[in-house]
Amino acid sequence: MPHPSETLIRGLYAARARGDLDAVRAILAPDIVWHEPGPDSPYTGQLRGADAVLGMHTQAMALTGGTFRLELHDVLANDAHAVALVNWSAERGGRRLTGREVAVYHVRVGRVTEAWFHPDDAATVDAFWA
Repeated sequence: MPHPSETLIRGLYAARARGDLDAVRAILAPDIVWHEPGPDSPYTGQLRGADAVLGMHTQAMALTGGTFRLELHDVLANDAHAVALVNWSAERGGRRLTGREVAVYHVRVGRVTEAWFHPDDAATVDAFWA
């Protein structure tokens, strides 16, 4: 039987894949802190609050013409944290990019309260979104 934090994070990725922002919002704490690496842009830095995170997701989908995809490879979880191993892809401006990242989620009372993302090639990711 999977750990509840694993189930929560798998649900987060499933909701994002469906484009179900209401389900994503239900998983995120209202005051979540979301840490996206990279140079200062609307998609990086510390995003605070579920509205900011959902807005960033919506903008990323718009910029990629809906091609941004996250494929969950695996989740490791305990009562306080979940770690997701993720493959992703996107197209933008005639360029296609694929990559991997490690996402670390802090989980409290069945909601994600903080998240950190660590891509395999940060410089390439930064150039793609610039």
